[in-house]
Amino acid sequence: MASVERTAYPLLPSQLPAKELHRCYSLSDSEIEWVNNTAKSPALSIGLAIQLKVFQQLHYFVPFEELPQELISHVRQCLRYGARIAPRYSNPRTLYRHQAAVRQYLQVTPFYSSDGLAITEEIARDCAVVLEQRVDLINAMLDELIQRGYELPAYSTLNNIAETALASAQEVTFNLIVLRAPIEVIYKLKELLDTDFGRRQSDFNALKQAPKKPSRKHLEVLIDHLAWLESFGDLDAILEGVVDAKIRHFATQAAASDVAELKDCSLPKRYTLMLALIYRMRVRTRDHLAEMFIRRISTIHKRAKEELEQIQARQRQKLEQLAATLDGVVQILVQEPDDQEAGSLIREFLSPDGNLDRLRETCAEVQATGGNNYLPLIWKHFKSHRSLLFRLSHLLQLEPTTQDRSLIQALQLIQDSENLHREWIDEHVDLSFASERWVKVVRRPASEGPPTNRRYLEVCVFSYLASELRSGDMCVLGSESFADYRKQLLPWEECFHRLPAYCEKVGLPGTAKEFVASLKIQLEETAQHLDEKFPSCRGDVSINEAGEPVLRRVIARDIPPSAISLQTALMQRMPARHVLDIMANIEHWIQFTRHFGPMSGNEPKLKEPAERYLMTIFAMGCNLGPNQAARHLAGNVTPHMLSYTNRRHLSLEKLDKANRELVELYLQLDLPKLWGDGKAVAADGTQFDFYDDNLLAGYHFRYRKMGAVAYRHVANNYIAVFQHFIPPGIWEAIYVIEGLLKVDLSVEPDTVYSDTQGQSATVFAFTHLLGINLMPRIRNWRDLVMCRPDRGVSYKHINRLFTDTADWHLIETHWQDLMQVALSIQAGKISSPMLLRKLGSYSRRNKLYHAAQALGSVIRTIFLLNWIGSRELRQEVTPNTNKIESWGCKPETQKFPSADQHGLSRAWSMSSCIARMTSSWVYVGADGKL
Repeated sequence: MASVERTAYPLLPSQLPAKELHRCYSLSDSEIEWVNNTAKSPALSIGLAIQLKVFQQLHYFVPFEELPQELISHVRQCLRYGARIAPRYSNPRTLYRHQAAVRQYLQVTPFYSSDGLAITEEIARDCAVVLEQRVDLINAMLDELIQRGYELPAYSTLNNIAETALASAQEVTFNLIVLRAPIEVIYKLKELLDTDFGRRQSDFNALKQAPKKPSRKHLEVLIDHLAWLESFGDLDAILEGVVDAKIRHFATQAAASDVAELKDCSLPKRYTLMLALIYRMRVRTRDHLAEMFIRRISTIHKRAKEELEQIQARQRQKLEQLAATLDGVVQILVQEPDDQEAGSLIREFLSPDGNLDRLRETCAEVQATGGNNYLPLIWKHFKSHRSLLFRLSHLLQLEPTTQDRSLIQALQLIQDSENLHREWIDEHVDLSFASERWVKVVRRPASEGPPTNRRYLEVCVFSYLASELRSGDMCVLGSESFADYRKQLLPWEECFHRLPAYCEKVGLPGTAKEFVASLKIQLEETAQHLDEKFPSCRGDVSINEAGEPVLRRVIARDIPPSAISLQTALMQRMPARHVLDIMANIEHWIQFTRHFGPMSGNEPKLKEPAERYLMTIFAMGCNLGPNQAARHLAGNVTPHMLSYTNRRHLSLEKLDKANRELVELYLQLDLPKLWGDGKAVAADGTQFDFYDDNLLAGYHFRYRKMGAVAYRHVANNYIAVFQHFIPPGIWEAIYVIEGLLKVDLSVEPDTVYSDTQGQSATVFAFTHLLGINLMPRIRNWRDLVMCRPDRGVSYKHINRLFTDTADWHLIETHWQDLMQVALSIQAGKISSPMLLRKLGSYSRRNKLYHAAQALGSVIRTIFLLNWIGSRELRQEVTPNTNKIESWGCKPETQKFPSADQHGLSRAWSMSSCIARMTSSWVYVGADGKL
C-alpha cells in the first residue's frame, strides 16, 4: 500500500493551531442559520456543524472519536454554546440523516451509493496510461473526484483501485513491448544477464557506464558504447505509444537493479525495463558525446593557439635580428643623403656575400606566424582525432534548426571524401557559414589548381559543428540537451491566452509597442536622472579623460568588538550534540523521511525505515560510505543495508522533496526572520574537489585545479534554497532563473544578488521578462556596452558613458518570440539553463539571440546607471553577495569520491540535508521552542 502521508489525501492533523481553526473551521452566518434550522437540539447542532466544517476541509466524514478536542471546542464557541453541551448522536439514523443533509447543502454526490466507484475506476484506467507511481495515480483520482463533486471514499479504496489499474496497465505495456521486440533483440537482452566464471560482472552493468573526462581515448570509448547501444535495433518503434514519463521510470528502476533482481521479475517486465534503460542510455550517451565533441574541438583549437605562442616565443630572437637589420638600414639612410650611394651601402649591409635568400626566408617565417592566426597550425592537432570525429558524424544524426543547410552540405561533402588522400579537391564548397580567416585557409585561386583544401575543410566543418551545437543552430536527433529547443516551446496560441494574466502578474505591458515604449521611457528617465544628479555625486563618481567612470571605493566598517564578543559567547554556550541525535530530533518534529521509499511508491518494507534512512543519509552525506559507517553504527547494521537503501529508496527527486521540507521548517523559525524575509537570494559557485575522471570535472582557471563548481542560492535569512553541480567554464548566470523557478517554497524569492559570473545580457533579458530583479556585482563593468535611448540624444555630464544605441526595432520585432520563451520557461516546458546556454553563445543566424542581446543590453544599462548614481545600491549588493561567499565556508564543504554525476548530486543533496537539519536545530535551541 502507498503511504497515505505521501499522497494528497486530506487528513485531519492531531493538533490544530488557533490560526488554522479560525481560518478553516469558523462558521459563517448563513452556515449557522442552516445548522440551527436543520438540527433539533444544541447537541445535534454542534454535531452537525462539526460534520459540515470537517467535510468542507476533508471531503469525507470523520468519526467523532477521532476529532481533536480543540476543534469541537472551537465549533461550539462559534455556535455560542457552553462547554457542558457535548455533541452526540444516540441514534445512528440521525447521524446518517445529518450526513445526507451536509451532502445536499454542499451539493456533493455520495461515493458508495452512486456511480462513484465506476467513475473512479475509469479515471484510474485512463491515468494509468501516463502515470506510473501509485501516489500520482491516487492524487489524480482525488483531484478528479473533488472537481466532479463526489465524496471521497476511504483511502484503502483508492489505493486498491490504483493498484489494480497500474497492474493492468503495466501488464498491457510489458506484453505489448515484448511482442514488438524482434527475437534477435530478445536474445541479446538475455545474453546481457549471463555471467560466467571468467567475469565478475555481466554485460548488463556496461549499460550503466558513466562518461569519463573528455580525452581522445574516452571519446573513442563513448563512441563504441553508443554504437553498441544502437545495435539493439529501432527502440523508437518498440516503445511507440509509451509516454516518456513511464520510459524514464522503467529506466530508473532498471538502473537501480542488479542482475539477480531483474531475474526475479517476469520476462515481459524484465525485458521492458532493460529496453527502457537502453533507450534512455542512448539519449544520455548522445548528449555526452555532443558535449565531449565540443570540448575536444575546443582543446584542439587551444593546442594550436599554444603552438603559435611557442613559435612566436622562439622567433623573438629572429624578430630582434630583423629589427636590428632595419635599424641599420635607417642609420645608413640618415647618414648618407645620396640615394644611389645609400642604395649601394644598404645592399652591401644586407647581403655582404650577395645572397638575400636567408634574409627572405627569415622574413617569410616571421610573417607566416605573425599575428594571432593559428589556423594553419591546427591540422597536426586535428589529425589524431580525424577518424573518431568521422565515426561520430556518421553515428549522430545532425540537423540544422534553421533553413540554412550550408554546413550540413559541407559535412556531407567531407564524409564523401573521407577516404581520399590528396590534399586538394576539385569540389567547390559553399563556405557562407565560415569566417573570412577560414575561407583564406580552405580556398585558393583556381589558377593554382583544385580550389579546396580537403584537410582544412574538415577542420573547418567540425569546428563550426561544435560552435553551432553550442549555440543551438544545430541539433542532435534523439538527444535531450542538444535537441531542437524550438520544438519544446509552448505553441504561440497557448502563450497568447496566458499572456494577459502573466503580464499582469510580473508587471509587464501586454503588447510589443507598449513594452518597447515603457522600456524606452524607463531608460530615458534613468539616464536623465543620473545626468541631473551627477554634479552632486562628485565625491563618489567621476569620469576621467578617457571617458571611463571612476567610482570611489567605499571603505568597509570594522567589525565592532561587541559582535566578536557575542560570537565568542554563543560558541561557548552552544551545547555539543551528535549529528545523528540532531537528525533524529528533526525527524521526530516533521517526519521528513516519509518522502523516501521504494520506486514503486508503496510503503517501505524495511524494518524501522525511518532509522534506516537517517543512518544512510548520515553515512553518505558525511562522506563515510556504507563500509565505514557500518563499522561505527550501533546494532546489526551491514554495508549492504546502507548501500541497498541508498540505491533503491533515496532517489534525487525524493531527496529534493526532503530538502524542500527542511527549508520550510527553517523558514518557520522566528530567529532567522530577524535577518531577512527570504525574498532575496545571493548566487555564487564554489569549487569542489572530487574524482576527476568524469565529464563534469574540469580544470578551473581561477583555482588552478581540477573539480567542479557547486552553484548555490542562499536566501537573505542564511539558508541555501537551491544547489546544482556545473562544470568549470560554464557561465553560472544561466542557472539564476532555474534556481528561482525550482525552489517551490512558501516564500518565493524575486531578487538575485550575484557576482560577475551571475550576469550576462541574455540573463538580464529573461530575468526582466520573468519578473526577477537581477542585481549583480559586476567586475570590469566599464568595459560593458551602455546604450543611449536614441542616436540623437546627448547628455551634459554622462554622454561619454554611452557607446551604442538601443535597437528598439529589433526588440519590438521579436517581442513575441521573447515572450514565448519566457512563458515556456515559466511553465516548465523547457530547461532555462539549456536555453540560456544556447542563447548566450554567439550565433550569426539566430535572431532570438540578437533580440535577447539587444533587450539585455538595455536592462543592463538601466541597472548600471542606477549602480553608478546610487551608493546605497552598491552598499546593498556587496554585503548580500558576500553572504553566499561566507556560506561556502560552512562545514558541509567536502570532497566527493563518486565518478557518477548522478551519484555526486545525490551525495551533495544528502550532505545538504544534514547541514539544513543542523542549522534548524541550532536556531530551535536558541529560540527554546519549535
